[in-house]
Amino acid sequence: MNEAKSFIEILMEHVNSDKAQLPPFNRTGLAIQQEMAKPDPDMQVIEKQILRDPAVAGQLLKVANSSFYRGMIEVTTVRNAMVRLGLAEVSNLVTLLTQKQSFSTQDSFIREYMDQLWIHSVACALGAKWIAKECRLPSKMNEAFFAGLLHDIGKAFLLMAISDLKKNGQMGDTIPQSFIEEVLETQHQSIGAQLLKTWNLPEIYCTVAEHHHDENMDGQDIVLIMVSLANKVLAKAGIGIMHTPDIDLATSPEAIQLDLSEIKVAELELTMEDYVDFVGEVG
Repeated sequence: MNEAKSFIEILMEHVNSDKAQLPPFNRTGLAIQQEMAKPDPDMQVIEKQILRDPAVAGQLLKVANSSFYRGMIEVTTVRNAMVRLGLAEVSNLVTLLTQKQSFSTQDSFIREYMDQLWIHSVACALGAKWIAKECRLPSKMNEAFFAGLLHDIGKAFLLMAISDLKKNGQMGDTIPQSFIEEVLETQHQSIGAQLLKTWNLPEIYCTVAEHHHDENMDGQDIVLIMVSLANKVLAKAGIGIMHTPDIDLATSPEAIQLDLSEIKVAELELTMEDYVDFVGEVG
């Protein structure tokens, strides 16, 4: 434990010194989220934003033609993708694609954790959106997706900080797995909320990042509850860095507050397995 604490002290000093930084929130993703927040978002504005970033446009077409979305006819343009998938789905996918940069590192050891975290985050986003749809809350679907994608951003920040310290020789080449799990478990919520505030994202996302593990959640914060349930489904299945297989999902406070039956919760578990496969397919 003493060794772990010394690692934590080194890490938190680095984090608090402002030397550890994730890339700024992608301009394309932010502009599209801002447009989608309007009462009547403009398809042409969103299309123009996507086309300004050829890499994102290319990745969007790849996803639109994946087995998860593929139709009878190949999607060859951004406009085709928007027509087939819908404006909301395309905006969510672009957010996902642009946010991937925050989960990248050159350190092969840390990359394994980052890859697990990325799969977990995307699956959580898709799962939270599915819950919103099943609960007949279409107005919350985009918020649930975005909140799910960013709920563990604090872990990405901490992993990037560890990678920086390794690169600078301040932590050595071998870092105990117990240390990584301890620091991610105890620090990611407050760190994540702070990071989202520096990105000037709405308070709803900061709240989810900070409170998605709370035992006594605000029953009125429906997005927080949906993300928490999706997160628990993944934790039970071992999708991500943490694994808690003994969770009883059907009797969880989240399932009860959302009025989801045992059958519906089981359907959610199966659906999220498909989402994990989807993330693996599109990268």
